[in-house]
Amino acid sequence: MKNVNRNIFWIPICFLFQQSCDSKFGSSKEWLSILATDDAPKVVSFSPASSSQNVPSQTEISIVWNQPMEIQSCVSAFSLDPPIKGNFETTEFSLTFKPNQNLVAGGYVIRLTKQCENKKGKDLDRVYSIPFSVVEPEDPKVEAFFVSSGNRDECLSGGIPINRVLGLTESVCNGTPGPPTFQVVFNKPMDKENVAMLLRFEPFLTYRLEWETRESLLIQFDSLLPTSSRFQFILPSGVLALDGKKTSEPIRFDFFVGVGVTDPSVIGFGLESQNCGIGIQELGSASLSRWDANTCFWSSGLPILTPENYHFRGGDDGTGDSGETGACADVNTDNFKIFFNEYMDTTSVISASRLTKISPPSSNIRLSSWVWSHCQSEYPYGCRELTYSFAESEASCNGSLFGNNVTGGDFNLTNSSTSPNFYPFYEFRLDSDAKSSLGKKMQHAFVIQMEAK
Repeated sequence: MKNVNRNIFWIPICFLFQQSCDSKFGSSKEWLSILATDDAPKVVSFSPASSSQNVPSQTEISIVWNQPMEIQSCVSAFSLDPPIKGNFETTEFSLTFKPNQNLVAGGYVIRLTKQCENKKGKDLDRVYSIPFSVVEPEDPKVEAFFVSSGNRDECLSGGIPINRVLGLTESVCNGTPGPPTFQVVFNKPMDKENVAMLLRFEPFLTYRLEWETRESLLIQFDSLLPTSSRFQFILPSGVLALDGKKTSEPIRFDFFVGVGVTDPSVIGFGLESQNCGIGIQELGSASLSRWDANTCFWSSGLPILTPENYHFRGGDDGTGDSGETGACADVNTDNFKIFFNEYMDTTSVISASRLTKISPPSSNIRLSSWVWSHCQSEYPYGCRELTYSFAESEASCNGSLFGNNVTGGDFNLTNSSTSPNFYPFYEFRLDSDAKSSLGKKMQHAFVIQMEAK
């Protein structure tokens, strides 16, 4: 008899570690069948356990016996007070009751009468009454809303994570050099689709969501946040958690995006022969400016004038004599210079640069060489001043020795020393695809027209 009792003691352990028992000692079903005696069947496990407190409203009720049972008799012997409709899943040794709805907060009692019998028709050893208590689920809420904050240098390094739930931040990073990511942490597992449908920002922002867990959500914006702007993160009432609870009130957090990194823009444009540039003479002219003037054509703060107010001299002497040093003199009166307020991504600027002749129209102009200056040697690198040299198909110096170092050859535009007034006109254009070294694009294209003289 003592041996039987000792074996019965091991039955629940073997059941809980069914996989281990199965692999080492045979199946748990075989063990329970062998160890079962003529004694009355007993319950070895209830879930929830007797007198459990704070049981979640989404719960299942499970019962495990020490021997094979006439399970339908046990289903009939089972009851829950207060009664709740549900479904049963059974084996010879276990019963699981799955309620059709979440249990409301309050006390419950699982009852199992002696009507429950084993395979030999023997009644359960006693009537079981198992009390437990269900707590009302907490409303879903945002426990943390992390944004990146800091000054310009801190933001360029990714910013400092600040929990907006704990208080206001002075300024949120706009994302430079790449779109920012916010993190939302909930107090419980959430319905992903419901959150995605209801979450929004005012004013409108586009983003995508990436769930780290059911409680942690990353908001990844599609573009840099507009600077000097205030936004609101909004989750309306009714946002659904997995336990069925919904937010009873809207969740709102406002944040201000600071000045951040300035948008790149052109601050000056002129000629190499004008000896103007960053650190020398950046001022443009409010009236006529020639290739031999001491001022650039244009600088920020001035209106862009009509083309006849900006005169440059195109290229060589026009004879095109091969092997003649004078015919292909190296000149800088048709080398254009441009200056920027920010360090620029050199590749995007070159790709965005265009020069065309508009009277008569001609597209046979190519950028032949360029020189950057005022560059920084540390990340994020980039330069602020660029000198262009263009070549035009109609220009002279097209002999076999063109560009030879002995002849002093140069890539030039068509000679314009004898051109009549108001002819020809050229247009320089820098498309808005030009980016700063921090990845920000220009807000607008820069366009200026000039007359060759």
